Amino acid sequence: MLCSAAGENSVLLWSMRSYTLIRKLEGHQNSVVSCDFSPDSALLVTASYDTTVIMWDPYTGERLREFLHVSLPPDVEYSTTEPQLSSLRSVCFSPEGLFLASLADDRFLRLWSLELQDPVSVAPVTNGLCCTFFPHGGVLATGNRDGHVQFWTSPKVLPSLRHLCRKALRCFLTTYQVLALPIPGKMKDFLTYRTYL
Repeated sequence: MLCSAAGENSVLLWSMRSYTLIRKLEGHQNSVVSCDFSPDSALLVTASYDTTVIMWDPYTGERLREFLHVSLPPDVEYSTTEPQLSSLRSVCFSPEGLFLASLADDRFLRLWSLELQDPVSVAPVTNGLCCTFFPHGGVLATGNRDGHVQFWTSPKVLPSLRHLCRKALRCFLTTYQVLALPIPGKMKDFLTYRTYL
């Protein structure tokens, strides 16, 4: 599967077997500027100028989560600030698939846990344009409009056995194939990222 974002309010998912359009994902209120698949290809995240990151199930087209990218004044605690909206520039998954990084025009890099609503870490970035994780984890790079690259330490986590099993299964099973398995509903919810328990 391939995802394309062409500056519209939606993204297109393409089959790399038949080279045909699978579906159009609509949900953003402004241009989508960045997208990334999770390492197991079970999730897709899209970032938009509308200040949101949406996490999708690319197989069903279902919106699973939404992360609101609010600006953070550097001298004020996050929980006490009045939210101010800020256009997103880039979003990416961590190598183990447990975190997202997002970069916005408010000059902040945010690190999100898939399990939490608020960022777990925030760092100031000057003129940020894009971000990506080192494939083996532990490092996050941001590219700036002035041509510089900044490197950040990112969490190097040891994924749980449950997550590793889910990741292994989802590398070769679609959402529909998981839902057809003769297993309990709670396990299906976990394997399809509907729950994190």
